[in-house]
Amino acid sequence: MSSENHYEVVMPKLGLIMTGALLVEWHKQDGDWVEAGEPLFSLESDKSTIEIEAPVNGRLQILVPAGETVPVLTPVAILLQNVGEATAVPAQPPPQDAPAPVTEAKAARGSVRATPKARAAARQRGLDLTGVQGSGPRGMIVAADLPSADLPQPAPLPAIQAAAAATPVARKMAAELGLDLGAVKGTGENGRITRDDITRTLAALAAQSKTASAQTPPLPLTGLRGVIAERLSAGWRERPQVTLTTEVDMTNLVSARQQLAAERGRKLSFNAFFMAAAARALREQPHVNARLTEAGIVHLSDIHIGIAVDTERGLLVPVVRDAAAKSVAALDADINNLAQRALSGQSLPDELTGGTFTITNLGAFGIDAFTPIINPPETAVLGIGRIAPRPFAVGWQLVVRETVVLSLSFDHRLLDGGPAARFLQRIAELIERPIVLGDTHL
Repeated sequence: MSSENHYEVVMPKLGLIMTGALLVEWHKQDGDWVEAGEPLFSLESDKSTIEIEAPVNGRLQILVPAGETVPVLTPVAILLQNVGEATAVPAQPPPQDAPAPVTEAKAARGSVRATPKARAAARQRGLDLTGVQGSGPRGMIVAADLPSADLPQPAPLPAIQAAAAATPVARKMAAELGLDLGAVKGTGENGRITRDDITRTLAALAAQSKTASAQTPPLPLTGLRGVIAERLSAGWRERPQVTLTTEVDMTNLVSARQQLAAERGRKLSFNAFFMAAAARALREQPHVNARLTEAGIVHLSDIHIGIAVDTERGLLVPVVRDAAAKSVAALDADINNLAQRALSGQSLPDELTGGTFTITNLGAFGIDAFTPIINPPETAVLGIGRIAPRPFAVGWQLVVRETVVLSLSFDHRLLDGGPAARFLQRIAELIERPIVLGDTHL
């Protein structure tokens, strides 16, 4: 019997549509001993970055270097196992609705929960993430949590050269600024350094620094940023997009939300109410829940609504499945779960595809109205602005009400202005009369 056997580590297939992924980085070096369950490598597929754990114990032999795109089920490494050593049972692929492979078992081992960006920054700076308090979802460490005291500091300027001849004023200026007098050319009598020489040297150093900054190589438009750029460019280039806006009275919904919070002990997100209204309107007006194919316009029976999430890596749009069949509370739970997974970089590829309509909310950033861009191949996208008290006409009286501006961008090839306006009007009606949403079991 051979003294060793081995276990092949392959690029996993994490979704029905996944065909390959970028191997972002190895968390272990070639030749390292790896324990089952330890982070082994990170992959990036479409819009998600996922950390893959070692399925068994073994000594790592890397077959594919970081930075290459690898088809699914292709071997990327071998874990060599000594006969007689205890080895873990190979991990089974997670079900499609299971969390990505950052599990409770990982937490039990005392490993630190951190986003890929935070881990990369910590490795670059030589930081130990143990003990760092995370502010992300479920205590996850994000890049902003890293201690500022450990940020790399510029190398201190050399001490002032004692032998340099300088006026007292020049010496004082140099000392206060940490400037090496040996690097200053004196123009005074017998080459003595003056105050003007200090000022001129500082100006020259500042100009050099500015030039160096301007010549920094541009970041390549690859990975997630490249995917976002391509999809949005295609959406704008291929679709004659039109945007309609309307101001909606939110007073009743704000009040209903507060009453529900008193009953339930927690507030449901406004996004859940907007999604419930959009799903109801899509069910009533199916011509908006459509897409254009080579064979013509196809009206979709399923209503899957994406919700835009602003993450450290860029804009992600996880999708809530069968939104029209769910209560506001169920929608809220789905939105919260999908958003947390997106923020922590653990979205599965299937969670980011298959949407038939999208909602994007910039109200938290103080934006009143904007022009959202359609997410191909969908027909329309709903933009939500800031909810705020504004002057509002009720009958013939001007009163202050909580209002929001809704913006609907639509593909004019599939929708005319009239049907699009009626669709937006229906959403506004449902928002202004939230009791109607009771049909979806608040």
